[in-house]
Amino acid sequence: MIEVLALILAWLFPLGFLFGVRALDLYRTGKFHYNIYTILWGSIAYALAVLINSTLLRAGAVSQTQMVRVIAPILEELLKAAILLYLVQRPDFNYVVDGAIYGFGAGIGFAIVENTEYVVGSPGLALTVALSRVFSTNLIHATGSGLIGGALAHVRDDRTMRGFVTMLAGFALSIGLHMGFNTMVSTGTLLLFAVAAGLIGTGFIVLAIRLGLGVQRAWIDEKLGAQDRVTGSEARVVGKLGSLDAVLAPLVQRFGAEKAATVERFLVLQAQIGIKRKLQERALDDGRRHALEAEIGQITKEMDEARRRAGTYCMLYVRGIFPEAHSPVWGLIEDRVKALEPGVAGSGLWDIAAKRMPASGTPGEKK
Repeated sequence: MIEVLALILAWLFPLGFLFGVRALDLYRTGKFHYNIYTILWGSIAYALAVLINSTLLRAGAVSQTQMVRVIAPILEELLKAAILLYLVQRPDFNYVVDGAIYGFGAGIGFAIVENTEYVVGSPGLALTVALSRVFSTNLIHATGSGLIGGALAHVRDDRTMRGFVTMLAGFALSIGLHMGFNTMVSTGTLLLFAVAAGLIGTGFIVLAIRLGLGVQRAWIDEKLGAQDRVTGSEARVVGKLGSLDAVLAPLVQRFGAEKAATVERFLVLQAQIGIKRKLQERALDDGRRHALEAEIGQITKEMDEARRRAGTYCMLYVRGIFPEAHSPVWGLIEDRVKALEPGVAGSGLWDIAAKRMPASGTPGEKK
């Protein structure tokens, strides 16, 4: 019974950490099914690591100490990162937030299978082994691949030497953290220090995600607007997604929880469009730009459907939360008239007015 409980904890705690990290994804750009893929790949990566490590040890190519402190950290981080190298090339991959979350998932998949082996192999200490690992080794595995995922995402559209160096730094930091942890644990360090290392590592991932969210927030401010039929009022509400419960609390009272959930969905989709617009601008090849344009079109359809479900009165309320300083209609008309060349049909009236106004003087001017 104790062993079963230990196995349950060895699975649930790591998955709980992953869901906690996913909850930080304010704009919901990370795909849940990709996290499933990363967990599955992490499990496969563990099996491959065991096979390669055991083969090297049996062949006498390395000592046990070299394996634990050097070879295993390098091999395991590279194997976990393989799926990240694939995902980062996909057009629906976004930015550092996605990379960190997917990387964290690969590390959790690796850790869950490793936990199972350790718990089953130590039936007398199953509960102790499970609890000690989930707060230390598991978090190091997740942190290592999360750092690599974030680095790969950051330099995806940067093919300069700086981008290459940044990518290498991500791998080096991940492997160095893993090496240091394994060396510390193998020398008999107290469990308290191992747990502290795991929690500090997770803190790095949380920090990376928050920094990534800040960049995405700037992208939304820059790109979200009339091109996607988004009013300034709506864009300002999107900027408050971090405190959306408080912002939309009166809406729940007025229109109900279902309408509020629809509005929240609508605002999240708007945020995603702003992020996609920036990614499209940064894309280095036409194929990715076209794929992103198709994604933007699909998200726009979903956004329009959410707007329709919310209803006119509800959307007017949302726009009233942060009202426009002035109506954008006249500004749009003015911009379009200015774009017309003199003599173009429709501009003659403005040409005549422009000539007569200086001749007539200003309203307060003496004649």
